[in-house]
Amino acid sequence: MRRLLYISLLWLMPLPALSIYKCESNRAISYSDIPCSSGASSTIDTSFNTISPAPSSTDQQLVRQKAELKRLENARHKREEKEDKERQQAAKVAAAKQKKCAGLAQRRKWSDEDAALATGKAGERARIKARRMSEKYLLECAA
Repeated sequence: MRRLLYISLLWLMPLPALSIYKCESNRAISYSDIPCSSGASSTIDTSFNTISPAPSSTDQQLVRQKAELKRLENARHKREEKEDKERQQAAKVAAAKQKKCAGLAQRRKWSDEDAALATGKAGERARIKARRMSEKYLLECAA
């Protein structure tokens, strides 16, 4: 825990601004962190936060790219909304079909039970009804 505290303190302390001097003597160029003894030196800017102004064509290109990005994002959002609506509609249809198939399965089961218990002419009618319910269930709900 202490180590983390020390590291965070080090990051919070500003680094000293260092100057780099370019010295020229007898057509030789040297770089140093102390001024030249001959007096002919120039300082090199070492700051990292210098921003050069961008040309106007770059600004125009940036504006065009931002507009295109906004247009593409809007198109994506519309497409995603449409896909969500389609998914919700498909889920509703699937739920309705599942409910209908559950009802048909229950009616089929009941007609099979009725056919098993019935005798004589009523039994024949019950078997026909059970067969028809089975066919209807298979027609509607077969995968």
